[in-house]
Amino acid sequence: MIEKTPNGWKLVSHNQVYSSEYIELYEDELNINGIKKIYIQGTRKNYSTIVPFISNKEILIIKSYRHLVDSVQIEIPSGYIESGETPIEAAVREFKEETGYVASELKLIGEYTLDYSMFHQRGYIFVAYGIQKKDEQSLGVMEKIEVNSLSLDKIKQLLREGKILNAASIVALYKAIEYHEERINKN
Repeated sequence: MIEKTPNGWKLVSHNQVYSSEYIELYEDELNINGIKKIYIQGTRKNYSTIVPFISNKEILIIKSYRHLVDSVQIEIPSGYIESGETPIEAAVREFKEETGYVASELKLIGEYTLDYSMFHQRGYIFVAYGIQKKDEQSLGVMEKIEVNSLSLDKIKQLLREGKILNAASIVALYKAIEYHEERINKN
């Protein structure tokens, strides 16, 4: 299970303490140079995040009510990768469900983890081009999402001012804007 531990580290036990559809929690007992240490770790579903470009200067965003912070937040479409799905299949599905839009071009531009000190979870970042409205949104019970658009300049301003709080959206927007601007400069 662990192969690259420093000298003096030993895994004594690894026990699952909670499991649900969205998260599994484990408690590890470690012996670190003779000192007992309890370490909590979790496994969450991986997810895909989509940055949809309407034009060279505009991005489709969502305003999503988030129960945990009891507020509407500016984000970009994102969702869990279901069992048997690839990251790109989840991106296509989530983009359509949350916005009603589809893309003629969807490209993976990166992946990352939000917190590898406690959680096993990967995020996959996609850019979407050639987007068009195909259907109505197909939202889950806990989803209250309004689709809108913002200029790249406005998004950069909101990022600088700390007004976009969702870490997946922040990471994806910075990466996607950099990718998009390099793409424009090549053409």
